[in-house]
Amino acid sequence: MSKLEKVEKAIEKGKEAALIKLAQDKDEEVRLAAIAGMGKIGKDDSFNFIVPDMLTNPKVRATAAEALGNMDNEHASAHLRYYLEREKDPTVIAAMRNAIAALNKGE
Repeated sequence: MSKLEKVEKAIEKGKEAALIKLAQDKDEEVRLAAIAGMGKIGKDDSFNFIVPDMLTNPKVRATAAEALGNMDNEHASAHLRYYLEREKDPTVIAAMRNAIAALNKGE
């Protein structure tokens, strides 16, 4: 079973710990898929893992923003707004704005 298949299986079963482990993989595609998966299951440990990812490369920041936008976490919007004020990359800015909009729809 490939690591991407493991990510999908962890998402289906809501296995947060497995996704956190896969989000630390050397393969960027696996990391991004795991981060996106954490947004789908939206548990607290996932949130706490994702927030520091807002400080890494643009692809990871954009994926982390999207994941936060998918979470039902009361702190996600505040974190996204904080990082949005400091972000320079247009792709990440768009992802952050979309995530904030998604969170606002859920309110």
